[in-house]
Amino acid sequence: MARILVVEDDPSQLEIRKQILEHAGYEVVTAETAAEAINQLECCDVVVMDLQIPTPEDGLRLIEAATGKARIIVLSGAAPNFDLHVDEFLTKPCSSRKLLETIAKFAS
Repeated sequence: MARILVVEDDPSQLEIRKQILEHAGYEVVTAETAAEAINQLECCDVVVMDLQIPTPEDGLRLIEAATGKARIIVLSGAAPNFDLHVDEFLTKPCSSRKLLETIAKFAS
């Protein structure tokens, strides 16, 4: 089963997503900052991330670092006013079912 890196600066949302993914059978690692996430990229197949962690610049730095290393799913409250080079963009609120379906498309 794929290893998923979940990046979210809201600890309660991070824990909820972790539990949902673990219940679905995924191995999950978490990070609350882009710097923390970048240090964990090597071992992950899919990154599920908020864009503002805590700023959009941090999110863009993580996207740049993850490109070519993992599939990237952005889960954010609003679409940015610029193009993101990610595999999927999901708008919050997003159902658990939709998140799991999206991850399943990219998890090996």
